[in-house]
Amino acid sequence: MEALNICMVGYGGIAVFHAAALRQIEGVQLHTVVGRRPEPTAAFAREWDFSVGTTDYGAALADPEVDAVVLTAPSELHYEMTAAALRAGKHVLVEIPLAMSAQGGRELATLALEVDRRVMVAHTRRFQEGGRFVRDFLTSGKAGKVHQHHSYSFWLRHENVGWTGYQRSWVDDVLFHHGCHAVDFSLFCLDEEVRRVRGELAPLDGKTGTSLDFSMLLRYESEAIATISLSYNATPGASGQLFICEGGTLEVGGAQVRFGGEVVFEGAGGGLKEGVLEQNREFVAAVRQGRKPACDAGDAVRSLELLQEVYDQMVELDGEERYRRPWGL
Repeated sequence: MEALNICMVGYGGIAVFHAAALRQIEGVQLHTVVGRRPEPTAAFAREWDFSVGTTDYGAALADPEVDAVVLTAPSELHYEMTAAALRAGKHVLVEIPLAMSAQGGRELATLALEVDRRVMVAHTRRFQEGGRFVRDFLTSGKAGKVHQHHSYSFWLRHENVGWTGYQRSWVDDVLFHHGCHAVDFSLFCLDEEVRRVRGELAPLDGKTGTSLDFSMLLRYESEAIATISLSYNATPGASGQLFICEGGTLEVGGAQVRFGGEVVFEGAGGGLKEGVLEQNREFVAAVRQGRKPACDAGDAVRSLELLQEVYDQMVELDGEERYRRPWGL
């Protein structure tokens, strides 16, 4: 089997999961890691046995030995770095969001088709055992008609610090980053089209420069209603998923799923680690087989378009100055 040489961009928390997963896939070589600062880039390269550690993304893309890019850079860089990789003839696995606007996502989906390269977006919940179980359970009809889906994630994010506790050089976004997680999982589990969107977004916070609260309603073609609510203002944090169905309520919490109060699924505890491994295996297989990966750029655009509708509603109602992000696509 011919080796598939990977260029990893980033050395943060999620990059560790990708590096560990890729080392478990036969025929994959960790070739280059690209980082913002020389010292941590070199340290990451040594820890995970990359052949090259560099701060020069252009040089990495120019290397003919590199076949694919795994992109874990800050969200606002995803569009330009994905586009550059595609134009350099590389396949791309990019962490969510694919872009910071629906327009950017559509442009990348079109570019991937034009250059005949695979783009996969890391909506990892689709590949976790629990997420797959929920989708299969609902789409099988065992729960009956879905009336409502409630998804909420609340945590405190008043400082520019992510889940690893590391002080970031960039600002996160509750709408286009964490909103992508929640919206995509709803689309994945209900497996149908949305016919109407309504939403609310808090104005930009003066300290962080981003919105701290976001809620939306989705109306599916089946008339099911999804309520999605996210906050960076909560202490203590809380999260959960509820599907109110004709036959009972499906409750998702941690590694456990209950239906009508009874446990119907108990995960083995692999969680994010297991999901990233299955996701990355799918990316590698799609590249080798020359086929569309599960959750390609076109799939990811569906979530971005719904989130864009909320943003556009806010701008129309209150004016762009209250919501404008400091980044473009």
